[in-house]
Amino acid sequence: MKKMLIKKLFKENKIFFFNYNYNSFFEGLYRFLGILVSPLFIKLNPNFISLLSLICGLMGLVFFIFFSLQINLIIIFFIFSFILDFTDGVVARTTEKTSFYGRFIDGLFDIFVMSFLHIVFLTYIINNKFINIFDIYFIFFLFVTTLMPIQHLILDRFSSLARWCNEINNNKKIKPYYRNVFFAKITKFLFDSQHLCIWIIFFNFSLSNFFVIKFFFILSGIASFLNIFIYIYLGRKNFFEVKNPTDND
Repeated sequence: MKKMLIKKLFKENKIFFFNYNYNSFFEGLYRFLGILVSPLFIKLNPNFISLLSLICGLMGLVFFIFFSLQINLIIIFFIFSFILDFTDGVVARTTEKTSFYGRFIDGLFDIFVMSFLHIVFLTYIINNKFINIFDIYFIFFLFVTTLMPIQHLILDRFSSLARWCNEINNNKKIKPYYRNVFFAKITKFLFDSQHLCIWIIFFNFSLSNFFVIKFFFILSGIASFLNIFIYIYLGRKNFFEVKNPTDND
């Protein structure tokens, strides 16, 4: 039964596996692994699986800060979290339990998990005295860490307003998401590069973790600035002349 389910899910999702037109490499990898483990979670509520993803990320943060676990072992918690982030959607669609609440907490928990990972990397750098706390790099890293959730807030704000505009102006159709329209390959490349850094640390290659983490933060900063720029530009382009009739009453 489980083999049949996995075979069915692979067939339905094969277009997303390692196909750069639809997914980045690591999104395809996490989706692939998510399908493999999905039979273990098929009887659970998808929202509970999303919660497990959040708990994995939180455990990674807690074990690193309070128990000083090696960073490559900490990365395991986050990799499990990334896999579960795709598993909840697979289970929700398979059991026909998709909901907007599920989408809401899934996206929200993603922001928390990535923020936890940023904090782990920052703490690692400070604990190993790679930089002075007053060093400009620390300020830069902290700024990037703050930007990461902001880009998602801007994206969600744009998405909500786009749907609202479409609802009140039937002749105006604005796409809620432009991820695969503007700088699509660059965005996917940045995502893959960040996750490659995570896997390099996990496998504990001879590369210095400091330089890998520094590179991760630089990529994170570029991705944040790029997304913020895109959606501010698109906001002006799509919303500037669109009016809500009820606001004028």
